[in-house]
Formats: sequence, structure tokens, C-alpha cells
Amino acid sequence: MSEAPQAPAGAGPKPKKHLSMRVAKIIDHTPQIRELFIETRDPAAFKFRAGQFVMLHVPVDAGKPALRAYSIASDDRRENGFRLLFKAVENGLATRFVWALEGGETLDFTGPFGRLFFQEPPTEQIVFFNTGSGVSQHVCYLESLAEKYPGFRYRMLFGLRFEGDIYYREELDALVGRLKDFRYEYVLSRPPEGWTGKRGYLQDHLDDFDFKNVPTTFYICGNGQMIKDCKRKLIEENGFDKSFIHAEAFD
Repeated sequence: MSEAPQAPAGAGPKPKKHLSMRVAKIIDHTPQIRELFIETRDPAAFKFRAGQFVMLHVPVDAGKPALRAYSIASDDRRENGFRLLFKAVENGLATRFVWALEGGETLDFTGPFGRLFFQEPPTEQIVFFNTGSGVSQHVCYLESLAEKYPGFRYRMLFGLRFEGDIYYREELDALVGRLKDFRYEYVLSRPPEGWTGKRGYLQDHLDDFDFKNVPTTFYICGNGQMIKDCKRKLIEENGFDKSFIHAEAFD
């Protein structure tokens, strides 16, 4: 989620569950985004709910490890491991540690944490806004609930700066194939000449969704300022019910 050492507000009581897990696979989607495929070791089974996160124990030279929070990016019905997305942070302690991994290492975690669950029953329309690595939480929701709620209208806007920052297209296309009415688009704040997709910032495209007439829930993960701007436009400018906005900053 971030390089911040503390768990987000609203995480609830801390479970006393230590996890020793193996790095089974590494994918570098872009120079700034790395994905780790984690396999269970001890305990052999790990249960979590879609929307939750784990705390990675990052070794330091002396003293206790530093703790960093990362949302799980995989189906919560799987109990033998999970996927994590990492966004590089300049001079970040966890960034240096994660980008030095080569695969096969054993990592320590604590978790799961978090109470930002998918709201059930869903509204007619579900809109996901994410930037950076915030897509992890939303993919976790969709993969975990695709069979349970296949017929709802799911929409996603994925905000990035440059065309070269685009990733997870294959994973999102797979969800398009599994869900009857899921559509996603990338929004570039610095698009190249000839870019035919959406431009600007996610908050510029709220009116693309008929949320005033269609019962809608917004899930927003990523840049903190983007979240504030979306909430301001929805609540203050449009009178949208804030109880249907669920957000988490991934700064």
C-alpha cells in the first residue's frame, strides 16, 4: 500500500498471526511496479477476506524489522498463497528490499488486517477508481466475487501518468471474460500524441457514470489527493451519499 510504517486507520484489532512465506515468482510489470507471488510455508493455509492486507516485515540493520502494509491482489478463496503489488518509492526502505529479491526467499508477514470489504449485496453499478498499485484491492474483489455476483455492472478507471506505465491489461482482460458487464479504461495524465483513450485525472471523469440515476457504489484506491478530489466532487458538488464511497490511500 505504501512505505508508511503504520497500518491504515480502521484496520481493526491486530491479529497475532505471524506468517512465514516463500517468494515463488516475481514479475516486473514496469520499472516502477513489481509483483510477488507468495506461497505459504508456515502456516500451510492462510485465510483472508477480499480487501484485506498484510504487513511485510522489512529487515533493518539493527533492532526490530520495519513494517509495511500491502493489499492482497488475489482470490480470497485460495488458501496456499497470494499476490502482492509493489510501487517503487524513491529511497524507500521496502522498495530497496523488495527490488533486491530474486525469488525463493522466505519472507515474514503479519496479518491479515483491514475491514474495507466489498459491500453486500452490491448496488446495481460498482465503480472502481485506482492509481498506481491501488488496483490490487479491486482485482482482489473482482476475482473473489466473480462467480457470486457475475451479473452486476462493474466499471473501472485506472489512472497512470504515461503510456509506458500501463500494466495488468492481461489480468483485467481475463476478468472481462469472466464477468458479464465489466469494462475498464486507462486514464493517462501525460498521454502521448495520438493517444485515443481517456486523458487527465480520474476525478475529471466522474460524470462518465450515471451515478445520480443508477444505484452506485464507488471504491477508490490510490493517490490521496485524487481520493479527496473525488469525494469533494461526489459529496459536495453532487450530493452523493458518502456511505457509498469506500476509499483507501495508497501513497
